[in-house]
Parts: sequence; C-alpha cells; structure tokens
Amino acid sequence: MTIKIAIPTDDGITISRHFGQAKAFLIVTLEEGEITGQELRELPDTGEHHHHHHDHDHHHDHHHGHGGNPAHMAKFEYLRDCQYLIAGGMGQPAFARLQAMGLQVALTDHKQIADLLEEIKTGQVKHNPRRVHQHH
Repeated sequence: MTIKIAIPTDDGITISRHFGQAKAFLIVTLEEGEITGQELRELPDTGEHHHHHHDHDHHHDHHHGHGGNPAHMAKFEYLRDCQYLIAGGMGQPAFARLQAMGLQVALTDHKQIADLLEEIKTGQVKHNPRRVHQHH
C-alpha cells in the first residue's frame, strides 16, 4: 500500500512551524513502511508573507484562516493526492479543513524533517494537540 505524507517546509530540511506560512511541501512516499520517494512541491509566492500590499486599492485583513483567501485555497490543492499531513503547527480552520478533505493530520514537536522521517518509519508519529493555534 502506498501512502503519501505532506510536510510543510521552507527549506526541505526543517518542518515549518505554521502550515499557513510554509513555502513548500515535502511529499514523502511510503510503501510497506519504507520511504520510496521524496518530492519538494514549492508553492507559488503570493506575496502574502510580506504583509505590505501597495498594489491594492482596497483594504482588507490578511489574517490566517479566512476561507476565501485564494492563496490558502491553492495550498490545499497541492495535497489532494496525500493521505497524511504532518506539520509543526496550524490554525484551527486549516486543521478542520484538512480533516474534512480526508487527510489524517498530526502536529509534531520535531524541528528537523530527518528526525520526523525516522519516527514515520517506526509508524509511531506523536501528535501534539497543543500545536493547533486557536484564532480569536
């Protein structure tokens, strides 16, 4: 059985602390518990991370978790073929949306992808529910 696991990252080495701000996803393919492939899917730079929008003549809030943001919508499309997502943290709206898409989501305390891959191979990925950020 082939399983694809998405890991949000900025550099392919460390796990992004916030799903919504990640620049890429490392997609790890597992077959029978063995890692058989890795693919870095870079997300298009929307300029969203920079928070100074001079090219807009209207004003709106760019806080994370609002469902209508096209950049966030595109991010979920990159995960359509994955069964799992393991991140360093994310907001409650993203967490709920990923689960609604059918992905199993785990939030890890690991900082390095290599350490997480060792844990994945054992089949014992630890989920820390405190890494879900509540939006007020």
